[in-house]
Amino acid sequence: MLTTLGSPIDAGIVGAAIVLPGVFGAFAGGVVIDRIGPRRTSVLADVLSAGAVAAMPLAAMTVGLGLPLVAVLAFAGALLDAPGATARQVILPDLAAPAGVSLERANGIFQAIENASFVIGPAIAGIAILAVGPLGALWIDAASFVVCAVLIRLLVPDVRPETEEGRADVAAGLRALRRDGVLRLLTIAAAAGNFVLTPLFVVVLPSLATSEGDSPAVLGAMLAAVGGGMVVSSLGFGVISRRLGRRLILAGGIVGTGLAVGLLSVVHGTPLVLGVLFAAGMMIGPINPLAFTVMAERVPAATRGRVFGAVLGGVLVASPLGMLALGAVSDAEGPRVAMLASAVAFVAIGVVVGLRQESRELDLQPTLDPPAN
Repeated sequence: MLTTLGSPIDAGIVGAAIVLPGVFGAFAGGVVIDRIGPRRTSVLADVLSAGAVAAMPLAAMTVGLGLPLVAVLAFAGALLDAPGATARQVILPDLAAPAGVSLERANGIFQAIENASFVIGPAIAGIAILAVGPLGALWIDAASFVVCAVLIRLLVPDVRPETEEGRADVAAGLRALRRDGVLRLLTIAAAAGNFVLTPLFVVVLPSLATSEGDSPAVLGAMLAAVGGGMVVSSLGFGVISRRLGRRLILAGGIVGTGLAVGLLSVVHGTPLVLGVLFAAGMMIGPINPLAFTVMAERVPAATRGRVFGAVLGGVLVASPLGMLALGAVSDAEGPRVAMLASAVAFVAIGVVVGLRQESRELDLQPTLDPPAN
């Protein structure tokens, strides 16, 4: 958007158009998943996303790529991302057991691959933009959605749990969160963590790199260090969950992330910074596999889409609010003060999670009852 429209403000508007619809898409997508099945939802979301992305270079070649059209297409594409991502997470528990893979290991591998894509994807995007230009890169992006849709359609079985017609409403996910204290604790903890974690990577680290004269390559190395730590610990989640217990992993991971971020606020020198960021990634990595494993164990298959969608929607709400808050702190007091504020928040969240009675149930695997009305 910067290369095509020329203004950082325009790029910011497009960025907002990408972030905001994810919340609605997560809630509404859960209903679609439970109505037509996760595989169909994943394929449909990817096909429509491919169309939304492909429309951008197509418009640039024909009618012109103005800001209103870009914002509309970005909104449409982002609206479909959350249902597709949720659908793939929803179907995972139904595939793990027939494959002879434990739920912990399946979620660990799934999250490790996703974390690796966050490290590799931006590098591929940068190379594509240099090689074929921004519009050519968008064609490649659109094609990647088509490849994903074809792979899911051909290689993933169509798992659709029985559900009563007319009852797949958005409120079912919210009701499940209200009834289940463990799910509610995970959602609140994830939202609070996302409030400080997302802006740490999107706002504070870039601000630190800029204020201290680091090159974009150093910023890329910082983000890669975090991603690398997350990949390693995600892969090890299945092993450490059996040895340490989920309650300790969740509370300890959040507190450990806070301590690492606090250390990051005072260390200097690229090697030390990268080492601390890798350690922070190691602390963060097991949290998502743990949360999705517990959710899959506690949520009946027939309502899994709506409950997962409600959790994801609640977590996504926190990101833009956190960007505003920590962005303001970073502008007023500097990025290191913003890091220190993030560290304090992480430690407080981890302590509260560890002390809550609901966290004691994390190591229990409940027998799922049919969903209540």
